[in-house]
Amino acid sequence: MDIPDNGYEYRENADLARKAVKRLSVTKLSIEYLFHRDKYDRDELRFTKAIEESWPIFSTSQKKVLYMHLVQGFSFTSIADLQGYTPQNAS
Repeated sequence: MDIPDNGYEYRENADLARKAVKRLSVTKLSIEYLFHRDKYDRDELRFTKAIEESWPIFSTSQKKVLYMHLVQGFSFTSIADLQGYTPQNAS
């Protein structure tokens, strides 16, 4: 039996699968954050809250530099080279 391939169902299923994978990834990150947050002391929680409140005002490039420096461990010189910034702009 041939199933007509109009492409709609397959694209929709692929989109739903991508959404499910993203949700799973976000859920994993959220649980990991919450699990570790329970172990923070008062000062660490205050610092975390300040970052969360400030995050929306950062530009996309500032967020990328912060992530690359603090999470991935790149130096500002390396970030400048990779992103096409001057070292002063990266820092």
